[in-house]
Amino acid sequence: MKRIKAKENIWISSLSSYNARDFLYRLHYLLEGKIENVLTDNGPEFQKYFDKACQELNIDHYFTRNHTPQDNPVNERFNQTLEEDFIQTGNFSPDPSICNPRLIEHCIDFDFKRAHQALGNIPPIEFAQKHLKNYYRCPHIVHGSDF
Repeated sequence: MKRIKAKENIWISSLSSYNARDFLYRLHYLLEGKIENVLTDNGPEFQKYFDKACQELNIDHYFTRNHTPQDNPVNERFNQTLEEDFIQTGNFSPDPSICNPRLIEHCIDFDFKRAHQALGNIPPIEFAQKHLKNYYRCPHIVHGSDF
């Protein structure tokens, strides 16, 4: 079974394992439980409640090595793109009720409308529909310390 990594984003006002757990529960519900594993850094927001939720939902939780962005290059590249295309263009707001709708619109444009040179100048969703039989989305939490 082929899989493609993609992102799920939400801006949260504070980092905590409770907020990360809440995000995981919501994502689990939206994806009808089709999350086999998650890869996170070693931040405290991915410990305690988040890690317990992974166990409860039978999701394998993998960690990157400390100070090793090479362990998760897709995430690191996404963070760079988000910084350049979203934050630096004035779309960020520290208020999640303002920022999240903007972030959703940005991601819809990025995934469904914007042509990507690396994908033959078509949007990612079109590429996935053409080339992958099973298209699963994987979580990614965006938080203030990424920028």
